[in-house]
Amino acid sequence: MAADVTDRHDTVVVPVRRHRRRALLLAALGAFQLWMWGTRLWNMLQEAGDFSAAFVGVHVALFTTGVGAGIVLGVLAWRFWREATDATSG
Repeated sequence: MAADVTDRHDTVVVPVRRHRRRALLLAALGAFQLWMWGTRLWNMLQEAGDFSAAFVGVHVALFTTGVGAGIVLGVLAWRFWREATDATSG
């Protein structure tokens, strides 16, 4: 059994500006994901009658996963931004 030799109170100091840049990058990527996969999903649902049910089902599942990835990126961006704000306030 290995002993833990690190101090549990060690922290990595990351500048606030870096957190905000990361947050903005993640927010932009999340917005792009939502726009791209959301419009593809919307178009697929409007033209669903032209394709087989299996084709539509598979693509709706894939596009929904892309939208979910955009939501995850947005949540991460919000958390990074909040962490940067908490660091500056005290």
